[in-house]
Amino acid sequence: MNQIFRENLKYILAVLIVWAITFPWILRNKDTILAKFTLAYNSFFGYPNPRIAHQLIAKGDAVLEGRKEGGTDILQTIGQFFSSEENTKGSILPLDLALMEKACLYFRSKEHVEDHFLELTWREKAKDWGSPLFLRMAPQGELTLGPNPKDYWNSHIEAVLTALDYYKRALRFSGPELLAPKKIESVAWASCRPSEILLGYKTHMLETESFVLKKLTELEKVPSGLSAVQKRTVVLSSIKRSDFSEVSANDYLESLLRQILLTGMKNFSPREMDDIYERIIYFVGADEREYLKFKFRRAELFFQLGREEETYYKRAATEFKEAANIQLASEIEDINVPALLVHEFESKMKEAESYHKLKENSKSLTILDALKPKLRNVDERSVGGKKDDILKSYHNLTRSVLRKLGRYEEADEIPFNE
Repeated sequence: MNQIFRENLKYILAVLIVWAITFPWILRNKDTILAKFTLAYNSFFGYPNPRIAHQLIAKGDAVLEGRKEGGTDILQTIGQFFSSEENTKGSILPLDLALMEKACLYFRSKEHVEDHFLELTWREKAKDWGSPLFLRMAPQGELTLGPNPKDYWNSHIEAVLTALDYYKRALRFSGPELLAPKKIESVAWASCRPSEILLGYKTHMLETESFVLKKLTELEKVPSGLSAVQKRTVVLSSIKRSDFSEVSANDYLESLLRQILLTGMKNFSPREMDDIYERIIYFVGADEREYLKFKFRRAELFFQLGREEETYYKRAATEFKEAANIQLASEIEDINVPALLVHEFESKMKEAESYHKLKENSKSLTILDALKPKLRNVDERSVGGKKDDILKSYHNLTRSVLRKLGRYEEADEIPFNE
């Protein structure tokens, strides 16, 4: 052995020297190296590759299905033997993702409460923490009590995270297919990781656009010299027309909407949110029921950005004005007219508030004065009842604008209790 070592000493030293020299560079560029390795790996197997994606999803499904049958926890059984507690059970209750999600939400709402105050009563276990899957394990006619939420969640979380890992690996190969993000969503809530939902659907959105852009480029349908925004418009147009059988416009739109509706956009920066709203508005179009609603939401986003950069208030005013154009939706059948009128009033009021923030108070007052005849749409005369929050905001804004214009007597005439 020593002889072999001495004969190869110079090679061993050479390897150590090379490693010592390259190690800092590898450490500094490890993410880039791994990204290139992943790209080469994907290219070798073909991308997207539904076969690999479905195999990985099947493995994740198998992990979850195995837990739905229940089982025996050896550690709990041993603990029962030594503790001699009659009520301790060594069995693992079947996996119910809905119950895990409920446990997650329950303990998040009670995170500052001491554990001994969280002990469930007999009635709570029977009423709130049961599952149809538990009935199979109870003797016929016996009332089934639910588990301790924390113990139940901990007994399954490892398997759920394993399935989540398989689904996330499948996402790398699924391309424009929506199955992997939906699988991620099914377990992300149960594992207290809602950010994984955002990762899944945003990845699907970007991969769909990348897939379409690659296809269009191969067909030479992308003019040269386009900016990134112009290329995205070409891609969105292609998706909306369903030019490629592999890409579903409905799946793409669902991916956009779920990023907002399921996560509340809490994990987005405001500018990322604007990118999503821009895509949604492009898809719903000016003739769709949801167009005005998303215009209003985008305007609220610009209003929020205006706190950091005043020029966004101008963009907010423009968006609120477009959102108030209810004529776009007036011809839609079974439209809720009272709700539409409330939407119009609130949009115009927010437009006035945007101008107030820009110190263009005369323009703001003109809009507020034009809203006076429409107060019937939000006060006690409205079909849906009085909208207290909107009325209060309207009167506070009017009072503030009048004072900025030096019209203090008129401002003081507006009662505070309205």
